[in-house]
Amino acid sequence: MPSIQLRVFKIAMTTPLKEWSEETILSMIKDRVQESLELDYKECAAIFPLTDKKKIELSKDVSAFANSAGGIIIYGVKENGHIPTEFDTGFYPDALSKERLEQIINSNIHPRINGLIIKQIELIATNPGHVLYVVSIPQATTRAPHQAADKRYYKRFNFESVAMEDYEIRDILRRATTPDLHFHFSFGGQDTVPIQFSQDQPFSEEVDLIITVENRAEEPASYAVMQVFIDSALKLSNSAGLVMAADNVFLNLKDNEKISVTQLNQNWGIQGKMPIFKGTNFRITDTPIKLAIPKEHADLEKGYICAWQISSPGMANSGYFAFVLKNNCLTVTEL
Repeated sequence: MPSIQLRVFKIAMTTPLKEWSEETILSMIKDRVQESLELDYKECAAIFPLTDKKKIELSKDVSAFANSAGGIIIYGVKENGHIPTEFDTGFYPDALSKERLEQIINSNIHPRINGLIIKQIELIATNPGHVLYVVSIPQATTRAPHQAADKRYYKRFNFESVAMEDYEIRDILRRATTPDLHFHFSFGGQDTVPIQFSQDQPFSEEVDLIITVENRAEEPASYAVMQVFIDSALKLSNSAGLVMAADNVFLNLKDNEKISVTQLNQNWGIQGKMPIFKGTNFRITDTPIKLAIPKEHADLEKGYICAWQISSPGMANSGYFAFVLKNNCLTVTEL
């Protein structure tokens, strides 16, 4: 299989943005959640007091996220070496309101970014009367790329907003005419499932793994080649119709580390299946995949690294996910 470079970054952003609070960001600071291609921390001085230069920088940062994979910018948090350290003083809402911040973003980025959300977080415990702002930026698709106020196009690279090359701009323009397929993994719609072990059995009772495919672009996918790689430490008693590849398949991680995996393949085609449209989630198998945990892992806290790849005409995506065993519960999470 082609080498996939593992992107493992700790994210405390599993809660929907509308439910974020001061405690959410405090936990990110406590857990030292590092900046990444999809997360950035900014001090208050980055956008206030407002100047023409700061408006340009704001448009560069926000448009760069939209032109890349999307993500979150938190205004009002100090960082050191890309690690959050503490809250900044915060903003007076009367001096810089959420509506004013949104108006500045919309008027300085062209075309406007659909789906952008700004969440105002009140600093009730740390600095009453002040707020910080969390800006959630979706990946641009149909209206991409987005131009900053200085008439240039930017992307996220090494924690920064950098100008895009011509070929990168052309690549983003193709997003409107190609599918953008991604996998989701769950246990029958749940992220966590209890694990039951029997004394006389070498593996746990089986759990049902459901894999769905999502198209995030307007262009439907009529054909796709799908591959899933499951840590070989897990027992697969039913592949649910997916084709198992030959033995001795390895996943390449960082620092030349390799783990043995079970490779599952499927070809999706409109001769027997519906096109994959935006806004729909299709299960890729009619029945669940059956997983079981080795009994010798019963009392351990253990992670099982897995991966996926999916390609369709004009696109190819890949990613990592993990099964995490803790307190006799198994949780599936994207990496």
